[in-house]
Amino acid sequence: MLDGSRAVEPLESGYPAEDDVTANREGYIGDRVVLSGTVVETDPIVIATRTGGDGRFTVANAADTLQQSTASLETDDRVTAFGTLEDESTLDADRTVTDDLWGSLYMGIVSLIGGCWVLARLVRGWRVDRDRLALVPRTESLTGDGHRGTARSASPGGESVDGSSEEHRKRPDTGHHHDGGHR
Repeated sequence: MLDGSRAVEPLESGYPAEDDVTANREGYIGDRVVLSGTVVETDPIVIATRTGGDGRFTVANAADTLQQSTASLETDDRVTAFGTLEDESTLDADRTVTDDLWGSLYMGIVSLIGGCWVLARLVRGWRVDRDRLALVPRTESLTGDGHRGTARSASPGGESVDGSSEEHRKRPDTGHHHDGGHR
């Protein structure tokens, strides 16, 4: 795909950010910028781009351009806004995104748990065949007590993975065939 045919993601682009803009506000008036900060006032929305409440910018249209949230912005919310710097302290936002910490944390924890579950299933049910350099099903699986046991299939005849029946394994080898003859 040609680079010109892709949609531009402004929040992940090379636009000037809060560090550049806060240090030289006059130099970016009329330019498109990306500002991230903490909401310090809600009517109108004002963000602080530096700790301690410094680097304040009023974000015009923040409520109208808010994405990734159904709730209104509150004090101490983290946001990133993309738009045009109208004057030294006002950003006319085209897009505002909340940095929802709890949602991201929940997503990360659930993903970690799911990944661990999949890894455990992979390790318990598969092995690496070094001769073929392939991942193959285990013919033995770990039992509940941590020992290795022969894996059984779910077939109604009670056959194991190697094709022998459970009944055959339990019978003592007497040297006689089941019809009474010798082999």
